[in-house]
Amino acid sequence: MATVSSAVVAPIAMIFSFNDDLVLRALDGLTPDELWKKPTEQSNPMLWIAGHVAQTRAMVLQLLGESVDTGWGSVFERGAAPATREHAERYPSKDEIVNVMRDLNPRLRARLQSLDDASLAQPSTMPVPGTKTVADLLAFFALHDSYHTGQLAYVRKALGYPGLAG
Repeated sequence: MATVSSAVVAPIAMIFSFNDDLVLRALDGLTPDELWKKPTEQSNPMLWIAGHVAQTRAMVLQLLGESVDTGWGSVFERGAAPATREHAERYPSKDEIVNVMRDLNPRLRARLQSLDDASLAQPSTMPVPGTKTVADLLAFFALHDSYHTGQLAYVRKALGYPGLAG
């Protein structure tokens, strides 16, 4: 990973960088049926989780001043109705999600690397509980990214695939 401008953002950038590979590997080799398999009726399938990660990363880039539009609308927003295969036409394909992630990942790394302490100390631009600064907000989104990366790993293993780490 390249050098960052701020020691504050370095661990945040590292978390996103670790997750880049894990998210893509979680989807590798899955069949369409497996991508739509839900652990419970209240859960979302892996395809939705991966799309949500990509959409959230696009939102983080937007918060940092980048112009990003996945073209997916609100299908991956928090609180959206659980995704079902019966409505698959509303969602991008695995390949489209992977391509968007491959576009977003280096852009996010570059943007994080460019942030200095002054920009990280600016007030938070979203009403996320416990966040006061841009650095706090980015830490929250690194946690969010890791939470969903863990979900992908867990569901993948439940489908009978080897673990992603360890």
